[in-house]
Amino acid sequence: MSENMSYTNVHRAFLQACSNHGTLSTSQAFNMYVAICAQHDDSHSIPSEADLASVIEAINERIYRFDQKIALVHYDPTDMDFYVFVSLQESPIDLQQNVFTAPELHFFRVLLRELALSEDHTLALIACLNLTNDTASEGMKPLAKTRAEQLLQEWEQLGYFLTLDDKCYLGPKAVVEFEKYITRNYADVVTRCCLCNVTIFYGVKCASCPQILHKDCMKKYLRRLTNCPACKTLWSVPL
Repeated sequence: MSENMSYTNVHRAFLQACSNHGTLSTSQAFNMYVAICAQHDDSHSIPSEADLASVIEAINERIYRFDQKIALVHYDPTDMDFYVFVSLQESPIDLQQNVFTAPELHFFRVLLRELALSEDHTLALIACLNLTNDTASEGMKPLAKTRAEQLLQEWEQLGYFLTLDDKCYLGPKAVVEFEKYITRNYADVVTRCCLCNVTIFYGVKCASCPQILHKDCMKKYLRRLTNCPACKTLWSVPL
């Protein structure tokens, strides 16, 4: 089958949906895929999750040349899996220059910085809004807190941040899209999961040592072994 034959309107429509939403839970993504197939797929076959995985693989082969990707990520704060449409460029913040004003982008950078530097990568929601004081520049007023609240809602819908129990977290999109950015700019505070060697922002901590691991990685590890991979003591923290 030729490339043009294998890349259909189903692929195009699903890519457009991922681009528009930014972040989708796996259930949302599958429901959207089913709806797209009903509209564009003339084969009338019953869509499956394996079909969706194949569609995403084909899309990624196409968009990789544009430094883009649909990534599957397990997000520890909600213990959910998400499909995230991400830019693989070194500084993806710059891509938003035509969407947000300079003070708004500065607020984004400051919020990203403070979340990266905080010990558990969370901030009280009120502390996030107070960061608007850092957006003032010469001849320019600081970003209004009401606008900051609107921005947080917009960015949360896209998956950049998450508000949970009056705290702000890096969202599933930020965890993937800004991993290189945070690693490059805040290397001193970056921790890697010793099981997958990927930067870890949220996870589960061993009861006997400081080691933090991705919850999903630890679940897979405990299917084979029962000790902490770092200190070798019996793992006792519920997952």
